[in-house]
Amino acid sequence: MIYFDNASTTKVYPEVAEIITKYNVEKFFNPSSLYLPAINVKKDLLNAKEEIKKCLGANQQSQIIFLSSATEANNLALFGLCKKGKKILVSQGEHASVFNTANELLNLGFDVDFIKIKSDGKLDIDDLKSKINNDVGLISFMNVSNETGAINNIKEISNLIKTISPETIIHCDGVQAFCKIYPDLKNTNVDAYTISSHKIHGPKGVGALWLKPNLKPKPQIWGGGQENGLRSGTENTAGIMGFVTAAKKMFENMKNNYIYIENLRKNFIELLKIKCNDWEINGSADENLPHILSISFKGIKGETLLHMLEEKEIFVSTGSACNSKHIGNRVLQSMGKLKTQMEGNIRISFSETNTLKETEIVVEEISKCVHKLRELNY
Repeated sequence: MIYFDNASTTKVYPEVAEIITKYNVEKFFNPSSLYLPAINVKKDLLNAKEEIKKCLGANQQSQIIFLSSATEANNLALFGLCKKGKKILVSQGEHASVFNTANELLNLGFDVDFIKIKSDGKLDIDDLKSKINNDVGLISFMNVSNETGAINNIKEISNLIKTISPETIIHCDGVQAFCKIYPDLKNTNVDAYTISSHKIHGPKGVGALWLKPNLKPKPQIWGGGQENGLRSGTENTAGIMGFVTAAKKMFENMKNNYIYIENLRKNFIELLKIKCNDWEINGSADENLPHILSISFKGIKGETLLHMLEEKEIFVSTGSACNSKHIGNRVLQSMGKLKTQMEGNIRISFSETNTLKETEIVVEEISKCVHKLRELNY
């Protein structure tokens, strides 16, 4: 099996699986209980938050709220930080958990507008400038695109926003960026930042929302008041400890992983140039996060190619797994791609567990499948 769909989810590290078992079997206590073993588990959760802050380059005074997923974190950020009478701006390139939440806020009567993205998948700064004013209460845009790997410079963009409208709250979806590039949040004007566990070899069912000190979104889940009253419900201690274990390992190896994966991507592209014609990269070939590669092949259907590769136990995607049930590709459409380009799209996403040999095998099989599909006019 060759797995090239790491932007969708990742295989947990062995040490992550071990720590999950430890906290499910040995240290299974409810962190809200008052006896010593439970108090020690609570301390472990507090230490986990400090470790996550280090990975984010965040101030110690800032907040980490653990939740069930990045989707829940994005919902808490948008629903919890929006204000009646204030405008909401959201990038057109967002993950469904932000984009669809913005549309729901629109349905509820909030004033919501969408910021364009450019042909390279990055935020359109000119369009952003034209829409920012003191009536804007909340802006949400992603750090790295889950579709194309396009990187938005959150420091420059957040500084621009605060210069024009200092009271505007800025939320970033950092799911695809976390532990792959360093956000250095303490040196940005970002107010809230979303991260996820299962994108970095941690378990599913865990996400987090980083918040600046004293920023208090309205809770979306009510109950016993866990997570500083912002997310009630007994904490998923095993999942959280698995998350922080994966984050620490990813963070320690971030630079080496980046260089390694950048080499995988370059090798993949160079081989594809030799083996196949009539294809294009969606986004920049050089300025994107190397972990994600979106390619459109002329004259074929990407979904058909995906299933042909699946028969060879090669797993890729046609884009975000959360949009797999929907026709078309909203993000590529927002980038100005034609219908035929969207139809012929597949997304390759690498991790440090992949090898150069795997890139050679996958390119060879893609080339064979594409040639066959074109001969059949598929």
